[in-house]
Amino acid sequence: MLQYMNETLTRAWKGAYEGGWDLWVATDNYNDAPKHRDDNELPVGSEPPISSDYHSPFIGKTLEECAKWLQGAPDDVALHKTYFTALDEHSKEDDTVMMCRIVESKGEGEVKLEYFPLETDTIQMYIATSDGLKFDERALNYQRQRMQDGKPDRSKAGPYQ
Repeated sequence: MLQYMNETLTRAWKGAYEGGWDLWVATDNYNDAPKHRDDNELPVGSEPPISSDYHSPFIGKTLEECAKWLQGAPDDVALHKTYFTALDEHSKEDDTVMMCRIVESKGEGEVKLEYFPLETDTIQMYIATSDGLKFDERALNYQRQRMQDGKPDRSKAGPYQ
């Protein structure tokens, strides 16, 4: 799994024209999360190789559980609290990363998510330029393409408005 995570980070970085390591591999706490910087520089994410003793605390968790954890991040960390990415059980086989958006959060209790898979080599660039309408359009395009190809829809998004 670590080898695949390292390959995914590298491919995402190359797909964003090697502009920076923007994706962060989450651990079980926020201590190593990128922090806000005063010098207007973007914080640095996870650069491969991931430590050989890394174990994801999110294996077996739902995307909603991951979103709840993200929502609990302290204010000093530079994590986006609306958009995040995740690897799922189909990522390796399909060469995709899940693009997730928290639509609604009701405190620590509930979160409502929308998500769809994107190609690994486009994910970093996409998350850097994503906003509501682009997310909606891309999710709808994914759904239409899956329907047209007769393949299962792995998204939870929409309907497009």
